[in-house]
Amino acid sequence: RSHIEFKSPEGEVVRGKLDNSYQPEYGRRYYAKLKQLERAFKREFRQQTTVMLTLTASNENRQGEPRCPADHMREIADAWNTARKTLHRILDGTQWEYVRVWEPHQSGYGHMHVAVFLDGDASAAAFEPVMNSYVRNCPAAAKEAHRVEGDDAAVSVNDGVENLGSYISEYIGNFGEEPLNRPVSE
Repeated sequence: RSHIEFKSPEGEVVRGKLDNSYQPEYGRRYYAKLKQLERAFKREFRQQTTVMLTLTASNENRQGEPRCPADHMREIADAWNTARKTLHRILDGTQWEYVRVWEPHQSGYGHMHVAVFLDGDASAAAFEPVMNSYVRNCPAAAKEAHRVEGDDAAVSVNDGVENLGSYISEYIGNFGEEPLNRPVSE
């Protein structure tokens, strides 16, 4: 039931609904957009492959003290903006789209998932330049946490996603739960 009020130069008050990710309507709307995206891919792509990139950063400063969560998120977002240019370069000539989703950690900090959908085959190794660009541009990101291969790799390739909306919604948070039932850290 959050709202925001604006006052016009004439003194008239205008009130509008303030949506945020803690409201069930937000999750339903986001899920609907993902289902619309899924339908578009099925119409346009012959062979859909989903590549999930996970972008993280340390939540501690150089002295081992907690960083400001807003600075932490801003740093991840800024480094992604640079890495995104590398993604465009390596996928040039390929039909593709992407979706970014923030996922909260139990600590209250977060990380970003970037789901890349492309027409055709892909390998995790092909996305190494993207991850390298991210690490170079995010001072708090560690190379070890952004490996493209191995047990806990930051890049996963999946060509068998049956329900794209549900797959991505898992990263939105507790889709459909009432805000007061969500964890305090979120």
